[in-house]
Amino acid sequence: MTATLQAPTSISELLTLSGDTARDLAGADQSAWNGRVVGTSSSILGLAHWDGTLYLDNDAILAPIHHLYEHAGENHPSQTLFAYRESLATLLHEHAHFLGPSGATQEAAREGFVEPGSRQLEEGVTEAWAQDNIDEYINRLGIDKVAPGINTVRSGGYYPSFVPAVRQLAAELETRIGLPSGQVLQDLNRQTAAGQLPLLVDLVYNSTRLPDLEPPGADTRSRLESILRSGLSHLDTYELAAPDLAATKSRLTAENLLAHLGQEIRTAESAYTFNPIHLTPPAQQTALFGIAPPTAPSQPKTSHPSPARTNHPAAARGGLIRTA
Repeated sequence: MTATLQAPTSISELLTLSGDTARDLAGADQSAWNGRVVGTSSSILGLAHWDGTLYLDNDAILAPIHHLYEHAGENHPSQTLFAYRESLATLLHEHAHFLGPSGATQEAAREGFVEPGSRQLEEGVTEAWAQDNIDEYINRLGIDKVAPGINTVRSGGYYPSFVPAVRQLAAELETRIGLPSGQVLQDLNRQTAAGQLPLLVDLVYNSTRLPDLEPPGADTRSRLESILRSGLSHLDTYELAAPDLAATKSRLTAENLLAHLGQEIRTAESAYTFNPIHLTPPAQQTALFGIAPPTAPSQPKTSHPSPARTNHPAAARGGLIRTA
């Protein structure tokens, strides 16, 4: 595990280091964070604003971090450690929203975020990645030394209607392509909303035989994108449901989405795959039970070539809010 050379000793130092630490952890090229943190008093825990400002709730997020440094090195009950961890998880989640590849802009990200399925994908990816990497984030910031035992407590996280579906899609793609576990989430998290869904489409498409079968200009990618956007948008239906129900429905939606993608892929692949038509062979004249065959001269067997098969295409981020 990697830790910062100079661990922060105050909330001010922590916040200063928080953005670069998240970027390094993600392996992203850049962060759109402008270095500003604004305390708020609302139902919103955290907000990665389009102008690059980070908004954090005073009571739920900033106060526990203040307390953490005021009582550095002390032992705390699980409830206190849980509050610390939740604050840091929100901090990591919001910083993840600012990440992107070199040259990415917030303007393009904002345009992408309002496209169907993009919000659900980005929030699901961001939360799942933050859940998977919060321990390492804490260790890199040296907080495991400031708050002993903080990595022994766990929470369920947020966005139960989005995260299970995103995890299921990512795991299936990793299996198909032969990628290590967590790689798809890591790659998607390095993108802004402008690049996440196009990357997901590429991953789905490249997990098939179609790159070797289809000619340039085929429209399979657009059909796969339409299926993904529609399926991911459907997750909104369960956003206000109880967490357990939302998670169950999220997984079911992912299963249906993968089935729909599979059907579309099979249809497209079959359009470029030659399958000979097996015709029934002509009847042969044979002797049965000792009866002599007819004396009429036999006709030469004619060839029945399969009809020609033509190859053709098959028919056919607003505010980034982490709510409690």
